Amino acid sequence: MYPLTEGYPKPLLRVAGKPLIEYPIRGLESMGVSEYIVVVSDERVEKYVEERLGLKATIVWQKGEELEGALSDASDYLGKEESFILAYSDIIAPPEMYTQLINAYNVRGATAAFTLVPMSDVETYGVAQVDFETGKVVRVLEKPPPREALTSYALAGAYILPSRVAFEVKDGLKLPEAFSREVGRGETIPLIWSGDWIDVGYPWDILSANFMVLGRLSEVRISKEATVSSTAIIEGPVVIDRGAVVDHYAVIKGPAYIGPETMVGKAAFIREYTSLEEKSVVGAFSEVKRSSLQPSSSTGSYVLLVDSVLGPEAVVEPRVTVMSKLEEGIDIHRMLPLQGLVKKYKKLGIYTAPKVRVKAASVLNPASIIHSDGSITSAIRRSVAT
Repeated sequence: MYPLTEGYPKPLLRVAGKPLIEYPIRGLESMGVSEYIVVVSDERVEKYVEERLGLKATIVWQKGEELEGALSDASDYLGKEESFILAYSDIIAPPEMYTQLINAYNVRGATAAFTLVPMSDVETYGVAQVDFETGKVVRVLEKPPPREALTSYALAGAYILPSRVAFEVKDGLKLPEAFSREVGRGETIPLIWSGDWIDVGYPWDILSANFMVLGRLSEVRISKEATVSSTAIIEGPVVIDRGAVVDHYAVIKGPAYIGPETMVGKAAFIREYTSLEEKSVVGAFSEVKRSSLQPSSSTGSYVLLVDSVLGPEAVVEPRVTVMSKLEEGIDIHRMLPLQGLVKKYKKLGIYTAPKVRVKAASVLNPASIIHSDGSITSAIRRSVAT
């Protein structure tokens, strides 16, 4: 997720007005969960969880590394005979996915249940094989090469597990190994989920999540506490939140989200699938399309920003142009949906660290990663013919 997470906690990155961690919390609430163990490694996440869940949450500071460290640290709070729900904070899916998981688990009387998502490209995911004759999960593999996957079902980041899985991880097993051991006991069932689902593992997954969440909007909702000029044009499903200001002659073409205390400058053009998060600013005469401005980020005037994510408090100075159309023969992990009305193209813009400042009048190449020290790298992987 670099550069967006350089000095900023991933669970608090925003999609359509909500931190990533809010989406699984809402899903778990729909299951009837009343007690949470939340593993954190940043005080800002701890504060959010305390305010959001209060006494329902036991907050555990992570000491170990990776998922294994988090699960091992949480295992101290699990009883030996308990089952628990393991949910990742970077999964965006509707609450129905979680309720269907618990329903399948209860109806089938299994000891474990895995949510699985059909994927055409599984190389960046853990995967599971299913025996449909028995209705059981029979094998788990961690990010196999495409030709070795033997399955198109990705592990979806929501599981119901017996506590022994956590204890086995604490004893030194890697999580895929502990999953495999549990699957080998023969009582793990799958929930095949074919609905909306995004694993936010790369910066541009924020934009795919915006496509998913904003795509569900069906109406215009303008807060009574927002200020929208009488000369502004609002078209399509758009949410304009409290304290937002939309200046004269601005155009907002939905689906789009305009967050609390944001500013859309004079004659700015906010195009489809854009999310302006809290206290962000789009300068006069700028155009923003299919992009996410994280909290307190901003563009100056006469900026073209497309297919991009600005990290929190990042600043794009005036007259910056972002190019996003990718050349043929390149490869990107987790490509965005193809864009274009006449011909479909692969597109990626810029992705910046928090508090970065992009110099005025810059022209930035597609798939540019702008780091906290101002250095620029590329997300492009060149395909090599053999």
